[in-house]
Amino acid sequence: MTIFPRSIEEWYKPLTREEKIWIALAFIVALTLAGTTIAWHFIDRSHQVPSIAVEADPREFLSKAMEFSRTYSGKVVPEGTDIYLAAVRFTWIPSELILKAGVTYRIWVSSPDVLHGLSIIGPGDVVYNVMVMPGMAYVIHVKFDKPGEYEIRCNEFCGIGHANMIGRIRVVG
Repeated sequence: MTIFPRSIEEWYKPLTREEKIWIALAFIVALTLAGTTIAWHFIDRSHQVPSIAVEADPREFLSKAMEFSRTYSGKVVPEGTDIYLAAVRFTWIPSELILKAGVTYRIWVSSPDVLHGLSIIGPGDVVYNVMVMPGMAYVIHVKFDKPGEYEIRCNEFCGIGHANMIGRIRVVG
């Protein structure tokens, strides 16, 4: 690399050996990254992509989440029930869910205020991870095979109380 710009004639010279090597290396790296991405798509079938993403009225969704929280506070959520989970600075509504092991649940998640991130963290592993944009509702399908405690954490900085934004999922047998 030179400090002084090349003259116009220099730009039209054939590529040098070193330039050809660097272009080939960049092309090989790009092909490797693309190939790895495509292969991983088929190898890992548990992609963490919401099955539905729709626009949602923040106040309406928040009222659904609060109603759900009042109805199922301290109770096991029955199979087939839609779960409404609202990410509100600096809490989750409801703050605790009690679910059955081995049952697939459909969770609607949204945020009425700012960008949040939903991470469901189990013993030693992240079970689910999705971004939650305000004004949007996302549907995720989760199934917990093992009973135990799982954390719901916000993984996107949402303000000064972000570190305390922790919810719980208790999975019972």
